[in-house]
Amino acid sequence: MTPTTLLRALATSALIGATAAVVPSPAHGAVTLDCTTGPVVLADATEEYVLTGACSDVTVTGANIDVALESATSLTIAVANVDVVAAGALDRVVVAGANSSVRAAAAPVVRVRASNVDVRIPALDKAVLVGSNNKVVADKGAKAKVKGANNKVKYRKLRKVVVRGANNTVKVRTAKTKVKVTGANNKVKVHRRG
Repeated sequence: MTPTTLLRALATSALIGATAAVVPSPAHGAVTLDCTTGPVVLADATEEYVLTGACSDVTVTGANIDVALESATSLTIAVANVDVVAAGALDRVVVAGANSSVRAAAAPVVRVRASNVDVRIPALDKAVLVGSNNKVVADKGAKAKVKGANNKVKYRKLRKVVVRGANNTVKVRTAKTKVKVTGANNKVKVHRRG
């Protein structure tokens, strides 16, 4: 084989290899479960789940999971990289897995015991954050408690906020808010202090 022929063969095989690498593998469909029959445990990793009906207890123990559901009595995320979207309310939420997110219409209480968690619930009465780099965005609530560093809390209306740690940011746009802050470099901006 001549050097020119060899170069053409290598170029052709490299081009074919590059083309094959660009083609995505076919995606698998979401797993649909009826959760009206009782508690649901999602243990398989790297899956997409759609839960139908009003759920009682939903526990996520498999990492890298996306969950869509209507509502639940309780939601517990025990592992990292879980994204949950609820069309309705979640009565009780506990997030112990890092790099996760929860979105819902309402929740009376959310407890985060991890880092890098994003919570967006318009009607969130009580938020408890223990960890770092967490974010909560809500419309109105009674109390937010932050313990850790580099957390961000944003409410339109919040009655009380307690911050312990460093470099946390809290913003409340309207109404009176009682404020208690312990730690360095915290930024708390409220409409009026109560």
